[in-house]
Amino acid sequence: MIVGLTGGIGSGKSTVAQFFRECGITVIDADKISHQLLASDPAIEKKIAQRFGNSILQANGSLDRIQLRERVFRSKPDRLWLEALLHPIIKSEIIKLAAAAKTPYLIVEIPLLIEAQFQDAVQRVLVVDCPEELQIQRVAKRDATPVDIIKAIIQNQASRNERLQHAHDVLVNEEDLETLRKKVQLLHHYYIELSK
Repeated sequence: MIVGLTGGIGSGKSTVAQFFRECGITVIDADKISHQLLASDPAIEKKIAQRFGNSILQANGSLDRIQLRERVFRSKPDRLWLEALLHPIIKSEIIKLAAAAKTPYLIVEIPLLIEAQFQDAVQRVLVVDCPEELQIQRVAKRDATPVDIIKAIIQNQASRNERLQHAHDVLVNEEDLETLRKKVQLLHHYYIELSK
């Protein structure tokens, strides 16, 4: 059974994914696959540089991922272009990795699961949810991203309501980490039963 884990920026997806790993479950990270693609495939890097210009490259010739993120979240056409380039490759890699997994179920952490229409690659959708104000606070604290960029990212992601409409399961993450860990452990046992 493949569970797609999603949620808005700063909702706590990565923490939830880590708690599932602690339960011994395989977790596939779509962002990590994306970063590996960008770092290891010169053809993709070249296409991105052609689209955005050489200013998107760092001094060593590698992509400036922070600048790329800011550019695509300020321009819908650029974001859609980049998604059209990367999403099919990411999806096929997820399917390949999922086929090799040995745990009773697995988690695929996909921040843009709804936006990229990856629902057909998973059996269940698990949404990590919290209020927008909390998302902004967490991201600003985590990596000093300017608030206007955080808000632009939130605006370009599926709305809370859209995500919740697609959810089979919802983890509300408004409390401390220990509470969240316990919620994940309960879901873990539920998923073990479901996957039998």
